[in-house]
Amino acid sequence: MKSIEQWIMRAIPQDKALHALAGVLVFGVAHFVTWQVGIATVVVAGILKEVIDHFTGGDVSVWDVAATLAGGLLGLLCFAR
Repeated sequence: MKSIEQWIMRAIPQDKALHALAGVLVFGVAHFVTWQVGIATVVVAGILKEVIDHFTGGDVSVWDVAATLAGGLLGLLCFAR
């Protein structure tokens, strides 16, 4: 079991996992209007986070936005079932 956990930790860095979790949470809150508003809110939140990182000395990465969007899409899949 421990080797599976180690493989997951190497495959998905903690930073990207947290971005995906944030995407799911943002979608979960914003999808009550429509699912399109939920996804749009996730995209805007991901981009705004990177803009804030740019001005506060954080690590700016388009992959962080992609991870946030992936979390939003995961939320959409759970919603659509």
